[in-house]
Amino acid sequence: MADNRSGVRSVIRLAALAACSVLLANLVGVAGAEPTTEQRLKAAEAEVKRLLSEIRAQQGELDRLSRQAAELAAKVEEAEARWEQITEQLRTTRAELQAAREEYARLRDRLDARAREAYMAGPGDELEFLLGATSLADLSDRVAFVDALAQTDADLANEVENLRNELADRAAQEARLQARAAEALREKQAEYAALEAKLAEQQRVLDELEEKKARAEELVKDLRKKWREELAALTGLKVNPDGIFQVCPVDQPRAVYDGFGAPRYAGGYHPHAGNDIIAPMGTPIRAPFPGTARASSNTLGGLAVYVYGANGYVYNAHLSAYSEKSNGPVQAGDIIGYVGETGDTDTPHNHFEWHPNVIPSDWPASPSRYSVIGSAVHPWPLLQAVC
Repeated sequence: MADNRSGVRSVIRLAALAACSVLLANLVGVAGAEPTTEQRLKAAEAEVKRLLSEIRAQQGELDRLSRQAAELAAKVEEAEARWEQITEQLRTTRAELQAAREEYARLRDRLDARAREAYMAGPGDELEFLLGATSLADLSDRVAFVDALAQTDADLANEVENLRNELADRAAQEARLQARAAEALREKQAEYAALEAKLAEQQRVLDELEEKKARAEELVKDLRKKWREELAALTGLKVNPDGIFQVCPVDQPRAVYDGFGAPRYAGGYHPHAGNDIIAPMGTPIRAPFPGTARASSNTLGGLAVYVYGANGYVYNAHLSAYSEKSNGPVQAGDIIGYVGETGDTDTPHNHFEWHPNVIPSDWPASPSRYSVIGSAVHPWPLLQAVC
C-alpha cells in the first residue's frame, strides 16, 4: 500500500498546483481581483485535498473489504473441496451398492432354483437315493453326499442373508452420504452468497471511488499522463512495470485465494496447481505481461486462455467468453477474456496458473506447503504485488 499512499501525496501536490495554474491563468490581467483569486485558489486546493482524502480513506476501506473477501473466498474453496470429496464418496458407495445388488440377485436366483428343485423332487428322492446303496460303504458315501448337498444349500442361504444385511448397511451409508452432500452443497452456496455480498460491497466502494476520481481528474486534467495513471491506480488497477506480472489478471471487485496444492477430486485426485481469483460473472481478465495469447478449451478448465511471455506463460481457466485479443499479440493489461464458470465448476472465478521458463530453486510455499507442482509455480507472491 506504500505505493498508493505516496501516489496520493503526489497527486494532491500536483493537483493543487494544476488547479492554481488554471485559475491564475484565467485571472491574469484582471485588476483588483486579488481577494477573489486568493479565495478561488484556496477553494480549488481544498476541493482537491478533500476529494483525494476521501479517495485515500475509501481505498483503505476497499483494502479491508478485499481482505474480508479473500477470507470468504477461502471458505468457499474449502466448502467446494468438502462437497467434491463427499460427492466422490457417494459415487463410490453407489457403485459398490449396485455391484452388491447384482450379486444379491444372482445368489437369490440360485437359492430359488435350488428350492424349486427340492420341491419338485420331494423328500422321497433322497430316501430312494439312500436305499439304493449296494453296500455299507456305498451307503456311507451317499449319506455324506446328501449331507454335503444340504450344507451347500444352507451355506447359500446364509450367504444370501449376509448379503441382504450388507445391502441394507450400504443403503443406509448412501442415505447418510446423500444428506452430507446436500448439507455441504448448502454450506457452499451460503459461503458463496456471503462472498457475492462482499464483492457487491466492494463494487459500491469502487463506484464511489470512480465518481471521486472523475471529479478529481476534472481538476487535474492538465497533469501529465504519469499522474493520470497513478490516480487511476487508486481505483484498483495496480501497475508494476518492473515486475514479472505488471497488472492483476482480474479486475476489481475480486478475491484472491491461495489454494495452491490444496486437494482436488474432480477428474481424479490431484493437487490444485494454481490460485483462484473469484469475481462476478463477466469481470474482465487481463494479460499480466506482454506476449502472445492463445485460446483453448478442455473438460476441466472449460474456456481457457494462455499468455506466453518472455519469462514463461500463464493459464486462465473457466472463462465465460473470449475477447477480441484472446488470440494473438497482447500488451500488459489487454483484456483476453471474462470470468465465468465453464468446465468443472459452478463458482465464477479465474483459475490462474504460472509456468515460468526456469523453475526457481527456493520459492515461497503455499499454506498447503507446495512451491511447485509439475511445471506450475506458486503464483501468490507475484499476484500480491499487483492484485
